[in-house]
Amino acid sequence: MYQKIKVEISKSNLLSILGEDFDEFEKNIINHVYCASCNSSYNSTIKNYSIFLNDLDDVLLEGFCKKCNHPVNRYVETGEVAKYQTRISKVKKILKDQ
Repeated sequence: MYQKIKVEISKSNLLSILGEDFDEFEKNIINHVYCASCNSSYNSTIKNYSIFLNDLDDVLLEGFCKKCNHPVNRYVETGEVAKYQTRISKVKKILKDQ
């Protein structure tokens, strides 16, 4: 049976993966989250979030809506971006070796 796996990473790991794209990530991903509870229509910000890499090397943020404190998630497809692949592999190797 297929089992989805996710590995928690730090913000510095995410910065290593995204490199020069990190500022755009913060601007366009962190500050544009949909919350079903307050129906924010991607106008909320995720706060107190944890960062994960899943088995497809995509980034998953799990946190809370800044407006109403309801749990929210944000999924970013980084696993198919060629320039991130080497960086993701390095981060995973570092985490595995710890």
